[in-house]
Amino acid sequence: MVIPAVLLLSSLFSFANGAVVLSAPAQTFAGIGGSGAWWPHDLYQFPDSVRRNLSNLLFSQEGLGLSSYRYNLGGGGLGVSNPVRAPETFYVSKGVYNWSADAQGIYFLKAAAERKVPQLTVFVNSGPRDFTTNGLSCGGLFKNGTEAGYGQYIADTLDHIIHNMNIPVSYLSPFNEPDNSFGPAPCGQEGMQTDPNQRAAVIEGIYAKLAAKGLQNTVGIMADESSSLDRAQSEYPTWLSKVIDKIAVLCHHTYDFPTDARYQNYVNYAKSIAPTKLTWMSEVCCTMGEADGSGRGWSGGYDPTIRGGLHFATLMMQSFIVAGEAHYDFWTLVSNAIGCSPLSNPTCPYSINTDGWQDGLIYYDPDYATNKNYRLYVTKHYWTMKHFGNFLKPGSVRHVVNNTTTAILAVESKTTFALIAINAYGNPTTIPVSFQNTALSLKPTGVYRTSASEDFASVGLPSYTNGAWQLNLAPTSLTSWVFSKN
Repeated sequence: MVIPAVLLLSSLFSFANGAVVLSAPAQTFAGIGGSGAWWPHDLYQFPDSVRRNLSNLLFSQEGLGLSSYRYNLGGGGLGVSNPVRAPETFYVSKGVYNWSADAQGIYFLKAAAERKVPQLTVFVNSGPRDFTTNGLSCGGLFKNGTEAGYGQYIADTLDHIIHNMNIPVSYLSPFNEPDNSFGPAPCGQEGMQTDPNQRAAVIEGIYAKLAAKGLQNTVGIMADESSSLDRAQSEYPTWLSKVIDKIAVLCHHTYDFPTDARYQNYVNYAKSIAPTKLTWMSEVCCTMGEADGSGRGWSGGYDPTIRGGLHFATLMMQSFIVAGEAHYDFWTLVSNAIGCSPLSNPTCPYSINTDGWQDGLIYYDPDYATNKNYRLYVTKHYWTMKHFGNFLKPGSVRHVVNNTTTAILAVESKTTFALIAINAYGNPTTIPVSFQNTALSLKPTGVYRTSASEDFASVGLPSYTNGAWQLNLAPTSLTSWVFSKN
């Protein structure tokens, strides 16, 4: 069935409670993804069949279809008490490298490249010992006076990954959450505090060394990945104007779990001081709240249910619809913080508990090395994120949807239109949706739903009544409607 998107412009106003997809583009999407921090240390030890299955679950279109993957360039883990969070470093000494280090992380970076993930980022939690004030991978600051040496290390590493490993890296983050050293040692993870008055010099040092290798137009520098919007906004005046021409994008995290108004305030401020730069949301995790996004805030706890999946889907909608941002990365794609023993209690991977963490999409048994449990546990968060990974591809465009209180994401590619909507509540609802573009002809080709009982399940196509597509939303669900353009 091929039907004009709108019969008459005047009909837009004849539908009580009808939503309208506006013609003008709102933003162009850049990527959907997450990081390879920490879990490769363990998953590399799993059977090859499991590693390949995991790679497909993350990077293939049949899986999440991620368009962004963040490789954690390790600092060596000196001072880190948890070996899983102590990634190996290539750095031996000035100009000397061990390129066979971190086989674990490189395996999954290559897996992403082989599956054509278009945006690969290298990010740093801590530089190697020569570049920190305490000679450790946590608990110290970036060491003043080593900017050129650090830049050389970064440039040498990127050059090797790109030209010797044939992995096309697009972006570099030279300091992830520079507001925190994660000390004192012994630390739970790597961290290299880089104060606001240090950041411009570090970026300048890296940019100069990238330029010397001809990589300045190949690898964009993203900064500064502050942990919260408040911190990012308050610290931009100290460093940003000095290197605005040397960074590609402004990245932030949202561990302050901002209100809509606070998020909009940050984006508007960033546009006012850096109008040529986009803002990207590059890390968040670890919130236990309701399906409608309420109750969000930093918290322990594990929720593999549809409530947890919709909670994070609502946060994604906030970044895209409220803030108008083009990019979203979750924190760790895979986690062992399941908070229970799956072999002792087979139902626990699918039940809420207070001992785990909401820091992954897929989980594994932390005791795998002794009990040989190599099973992967897929959460509803995985399935809700698949809707975004599959349909929000780089270059696709969002259109504003008016006249609805339901979060509806309208995404146009060269050949398709996708509508993604959340029903966070316990009653079904139907929303009529029409399109402002009267020249657009659409044919529904698929509808996919994730709910308490469904995982990206194919369901019935929408009907077209009185000039609008009738979108049926099941209780507590996320649904994607896909249309071909004719």
